[in-house]
Amino acid sequence: MDDSGATSAGRAERPALMSETAHRAGRAGRARPAASAREATKGRLTFRDFLSVVGPGLISGGADNDPAGIATYSIVGATVGFGQNWLLFISTPMLIVVQQMSAKVANVTKSDLASLLRTTFGARVATPAVVLMVVANVITMGADLLAMGAALELLTGVKFIYWIVPLSAVMAGVTIFLDYKVVSKYMLWLVAVFGAYVVAALLARPDWGEVLRSTVMPRVSVSPGYMLGAVALLGTTITPYLFFWQASGEVEEKRGVQSLSRSNLDIAAGMIWSNVTAFFIIVATGAVLFSRHAHIHSAADAARALAPLAGPYATVMFSVGIIGAGLLAIPILASSAAFGVAGLAGWRKGLGRNPRNAPQFYVVIGIAFLVAMELAISAVDPIKALFYSQVLDGLIAPVLIVLLLILTSSRKLMGDFVNGLPTKVFGWAAAAVMILADVAVVYQAATQGLPA
Repeated sequence: MDDSGATSAGRAERPALMSETAHRAGRAGRARPAASAREATKGRLTFRDFLSVVGPGLISGGADNDPAGIATYSIVGATVGFGQNWLLFISTPMLIVVQQMSAKVANVTKSDLASLLRTTFGARVATPAVVLMVVANVITMGADLLAMGAALELLTGVKFIYWIVPLSAVMAGVTIFLDYKVVSKYMLWLVAVFGAYVVAALLARPDWGEVLRSTVMPRVSVSPGYMLGAVALLGTTITPYLFFWQASGEVEEKRGVQSLSRSNLDIAAGMIWSNVTAFFIIVATGAVLFSRHAHIHSAADAARALAPLAGPYATVMFSVGIIGAGLLAIPILASSAAFGVAGLAGWRKGLGRNPRNAPQFYVVIGIAFLVAMELAISAVDPIKALFYSQVLDGLIAPVLIVLLLILTSSRKLMGDFVNGLPTKVFGWAAAAVMILADVAVVYQAATQGLPA
């Protein structure tokens, strides 16, 4: 599709999308008072209801802690100890709100995030946002494959390089050829693997009083390493690709506005579990590695370093967590990249579609796996690629959060489902925190250079 065609299609699609949403909101308004559209989505939820609605939100929470994220949290724990636990604490409600906005805009408009960015803001805004997300995703996939191979080498003794191609082939096959319902069930089971990090942290025997103090009492340093670590931590916690995956997952599930309360519960559970997992990763590495000034270069290094100090079971738990995290996150990284590109180009898309019905969408997934596999077996420094991909995510995220806030605050687009005050407060707070961290990193890089 050429640029002029894409532009004209976008212009035609935007009014249609707006009018459809406005018509939907108008019908709700004529049938009952204006506030009732929101009220219709609320209701008392039981634990049984929760079990029936877990899906994209819980999967997103698990995918948030991919091997790249595990490595980032491990490096943070090894370099600053528990000093950035407070960032996880304050980022949790922000993460929940941002993911809930991604879900809400998809459920109201029945459209994915990339398509909404294109039809609302135009290609000039949507294209760089999607392209940067795709670049970060593919780099992260390569680093994740390498981390999984290293973890399997640690457990089996088989050289990591021999695991890269089989892992890529299996995950690509599952993502491309299995139905979304099957894939989502497989992903939900993998979320449980992150309990391994709770066990690893307990085996590390940390000073829990110090852990608690660091979590509720911020300690801020202006050193380049601390600031870069903070941006990487925020970038791997509030992750751009999850915005795209969450919106697309809601469309795949066909939840709609009638299920917003259940969707919000699903997301809150997933994001809390995500940050609890990250917390225990930092506790495990901070307790064992920081106090002994150990230097690590990957998540597998962290697992290996834990053995003589926290026992062999800590190493096994850490390694199992890395493998499970990769099996969950890599298909989501590839799929969110494909959703972004397909939404930008106006192609048919969806993991519930047969590859013959959405060939371009699945081709993008295949290409993402091939490029990531090449990165994993090449001479690229894995830890630098991994760490700086998270920094790139940290730089992209505030821009996407602001765009999400604009979308979800538009009465024309959202009808009765525009953001309330709490959502606006936490959403803009998330954007402000990440912008401040980004500015600090840029200043440090300009004046003192980046740390090695």
